[in-house]
Amino acid sequence: MPRRTFVSKALVLTAGVVGVASVAGAQMTQPPAPGPLRPYAFPAVEQFALPNGLKVILVEKHTLPEVEGRLILDAGAMREPAAKNGLASLTGSLLSEGTGTMTGAEVARAMDALGAQYFTTANFNAAISDVVALKTVFPQALSLAAKMVIAPSFPTSEVGRVKNQILAAYQQSHARTAGLASDAFVRAAFDSTAPFSRPASGTPATLGPLTRDDVINWHRTMYSPSAATLLLVGDINRAEAQSIAQQAYGTWQASAVTRTAVENPTRASSGTRVILVDRPGSVQSSIVVGQPGFRATDPDYLTMVALNHVLGGGFSSRINMNLREKHGYTYGAFSGLDIRPGGGAFRITSDVRTSSTDSALVEAVNEYKRIATEDVPGTELTGMVNNLVSSFPNAVQTVQGLAGRMQQLIIWGLPLDFYTTYRERLAAVTPADLRTVASSKLTPNNVIVVVAGDLSKIEAPIRARNLGSVEVWDANGNKVR
Repeated sequence: MPRRTFVSKALVLTAGVVGVASVAGAQMTQPPAPGPLRPYAFPAVEQFALPNGLKVILVEKHTLPEVEGRLILDAGAMREPAAKNGLASLTGSLLSEGTGTMTGAEVARAMDALGAQYFTTANFNAAISDVVALKTVFPQALSLAAKMVIAPSFPTSEVGRVKNQILAAYQQSHARTAGLASDAFVRAAFDSTAPFSRPASGTPATLGPLTRDDVINWHRTMYSPSAATLLLVGDINRAEAQSIAQQAYGTWQASAVTRTAVENPTRASSGTRVILVDRPGSVQSSIVVGQPGFRATDPDYLTMVALNHVLGGGFSSRINMNLREKHGYTYGAFSGLDIRPGGGAFRITSDVRTSSTDSALVEAVNEYKRIATEDVPGTELTGMVNNLVSSFPNAVQTVQGLAGRMQQLIIWGLPLDFYTTYRERLAAVTPADLRTVASSKLTPNNVIVVVAGDLSKIEAPIRARNLGSVEVWDANGNKVR
């Protein structure tokens, strides 16, 4: 009688899993090459003006019966005097607190009855009033939003409350290492005369003295149709846009305001500076590595976009794969171009374990030097850029996504047809282009390094790394030693 051979089911399953894992591993090491770009046409952009000088930009998108109306005013924090830092933000937040005929609560209930989403705000670049509503009620919603811009009441009772909210947000931000590090970086990178060197929402020292009269004067001098652009995006045609815009904003009259170009002068430096900010007891450190001086109007802007994506623009970019996936120092590490009128910045940011701060900092600095001095392989560049260009149509499929992209063009001063060939131009970037922009724009031996954390645990290890001249600052940007 033949001898039977019994094979364990567990062994068979294990072998199968190993086999599948081997195949999967092989597949992951050899991903398929990206295919050609799928056809995509960015919506047509039209422009006209109302008799009062208000510029209107229309982007038709008829996939859903909704429309977004976003008024963008050149009245952001970059325009305010340093002594009244936070005034633009305070004014923008107070717009929604009522008109001459309606309280803030009544406005909110009216918008809710229309099913409309709305907000008002002001950041570094601009003051914004935004409303999104179904096509059938959009004219009413936009007219209501316009009243808050044209004739806000700025109730005395709300000025103090909103100021306290902004102050609380400032304190909360500066209770975290990320807020301390970000604030220190811009103070170190930009001259004290640069608007970018100041927090857009202000500081306790500048917000405290602001009064309702300051808000009223700012609104009177800075809010005018000649300094504004109304962006209409969605299920609306040219004739409807002209009629609705005139109905909402046609009666707005205010003196024309002359605007000069904003500049953000940078601080001169001749070597890497390492700035440490103490946050006693912190279990993590926030690191920033970068430099100032980038604009969207630079001829090599799209090349910098591609370079940023290779370095840290996505999950599979270099800095995250190094600090997170390889070393486990952090949950995430990224880089970004912070583009602003008058000059922005390029920087790596991450929150890392206190015990790994010096090691993570060395890796971040090395990755910055690597992208600046070494050629990027063509296959790596192609893969990263393909991720950007293939995801672009999805990023602008909603009216909000489209409005956000168009707002960038308005604020940065780019042509309105910029996105028509955006994907094709980005896909055409080569390793040689990256080499050229890296050698001309990046200064790997002259960067600003900021670390906020528990200095009793991280200062000595960081100094031992000899990354550059070391300074210790307090939370308000004053050099301690």
